[in-house]
Amino acid sequence: MLPALSGLVAVALAQSPLVVDVTRLPLPGANLQDAVPLDGVPDDWRLSTTRGELRRVAGDTAEVARLTWTAGTRASLCSARVPANPGTTVRLTTRVKGSPELGDVTAVHLKLAGARGDEHVARRRFDKGNFPWEDVNITATVPAGANHAYLCFEIQMVSPEAAGSFDVGPVVLEELRASSSSVSLAVRRIVLVSIETLRWDHLSGNGYGRATTPNLDRLMREGVAFNQHYTPAPYTHPSLASLVTGQWPTTLGFVDNIPTLGQGQPTAGDLLAQAGYVTAAFNVQYVLSNRYGLNRGFHYYRNHPNDTSAAVLNGELLPFLQSHAGDNLFAWVHYFDPHGPYRPPPSFDRLYEGDAAWLADPMTVERGEGAEGAPRVPKYIFDNGRTERRHYVSRYDSDIAYTDAEIGRLVGALESDNRNDTLLIVTADHGESMTDHDRYFCHGSLYDHDLHVPFIVWGPGVVAPRAAPAGVTSHVDVVPTLLDYAGVGTLPGFEGVSLRPALDGGTLAEREWVLSVVGRADRLRYALHGPGGLKVLTNARGRLQSVWNVLDDPTERRPATGAAQRAGRSLAKQFSTWLKGRATARRTVSTLDAEDEARLRALGYLE
Repeated sequence: MLPALSGLVAVALAQSPLVVDVTRLPLPGANLQDAVPLDGVPDDWRLSTTRGELRRVAGDTAEVARLTWTAGTRASLCSARVPANPGTTVRLTTRVKGSPELGDVTAVHLKLAGARGDEHVARRRFDKGNFPWEDVNITATVPAGANHAYLCFEIQMVSPEAAGSFDVGPVVLEELRASSSSVSLAVRRIVLVSIETLRWDHLSGNGYGRATTPNLDRLMREGVAFNQHYTPAPYTHPSLASLVTGQWPTTLGFVDNIPTLGQGQPTAGDLLAQAGYVTAAFNVQYVLSNRYGLNRGFHYYRNHPNDTSAAVLNGELLPFLQSHAGDNLFAWVHYFDPHGPYRPPPSFDRLYEGDAAWLADPMTVERGEGAEGAPRVPKYIFDNGRTERRHYVSRYDSDIAYTDAEIGRLVGALESDNRNDTLLIVTADHGESMTDHDRYFCHGSLYDHDLHVPFIVWGPGVVAPRAAPAGVTSHVDVVPTLLDYAGVGTLPGFEGVSLRPALDGGTLAEREWVLSVVGRADRLRYALHGPGGLKVLTNARGRLQSVWNVLDDPTERRPATGAAQRAGRSLAKQFSTWLKGRATARRTVSTLDAEDEARLRALGYLE
């Protein structure tokens, strides 16, 4: 836990309205360490093998079972199914240890099933090599179509020669129900909305030529829009990890989509639960699954496959908000729709075809086979041979308009309950290039079309200013702001600051810069956004590479000169000194199996 936080939260918990009821589910054969059957398959479990051999043998102690497998094994050992109630959360806990000879990857899957089969699967992966005992904690909320839960140990060896063993402690399945209604907190409901791949300058309220976002425009008018807000990384996982931890990606130890959040790092789910809120998340994105760690601390967690529409998310979120209308609640929803490939629903599909922007754009584009970021349309984006840029831009804008309409549904639901008790925050994980800087329909650069994202706050006590607050903000500011509104106060240990003073009608705290980062290890590159539109690019050591003024030159075509160049050199020097005073955490990159690779490739994250 963050410094100084545990004591303050301990005081809050003494009066916390949060109640979490935990019911042990009667899992047959949960004690895998019981007597070993002759066939190596525990009673009440079932073995499915397509290659090799998987057996359960006696472990080193009476409390430990051991799974062993031969080279090239592909198999699963699954428990019996136990009843589970839709809308509750099932939690799987156990302990596991990898043996020295472990040569490939294994996984523990929690599966929620119904009459149509598996409705949802949450998993925890274990990578190559020996590892000591680790606690496993997997949570998943039971969807409407499911009524049973079970677990599987999956052995899917990538290498034909791989064999090994896996020690397992007792397995526990529990059902969780959370409530928080006995005392109303300072702000009773907090809703955090993040949107995939939404660049700031495609909001109609920010001057875009198409009416893409009437509902977000309204929130901007009635609340506060921070117009110099920048994501800490132009990829989903590190960006949203910063959003829900208040830490820079380099502090967390990763700047791309592959590693998992460290187990010791608290999330907004952890912190707001400790402050007394029922915590829930509804999202679409493979890198937001149990696999990656951002689910930690949430009482309710629903993760959907890529390309699930915002309407499906709202179909779960809005009834959930209604069913918990009496609770102190923190809900995080992540809408996916603007992410490529651009596939707006039929009613939005041709929304902008033939308009002025369409007619004014004669540019043609081609499909590319190489890495994204080249002057070619990434192959996962390319649509049925279409070579007009306007086709892709208009469909991207249509996806934005569709997401905005679903945000309108969410706002309508909040207003029908009681707007005055809900703080709503809307932002995005990163932007998207539209052939800017010869980068076609992708993200991952340090240009502002990838880094500059909306940040809107609307709710009780939020004072709509005559002008947007002057100053730069970042995702690392969100958790400190939420805790401030939750009544916990302003706490040390975060790399962001609370924005509540500006939301109360004051001014933003002065800061020299906010950072964004891309790259790997010693090849990191940073973008620093400072006051007055100053933008500085540096290498991994903070050495100056270029200076821009993005207010005077939003397309970043003319490097800054004169006083701006001198200010950039000074800022880079300060940043270099800051870098020298801190260690960059590093996470071991996770091994990817075929499923991981397929899902990440479908997102354009792998070639």
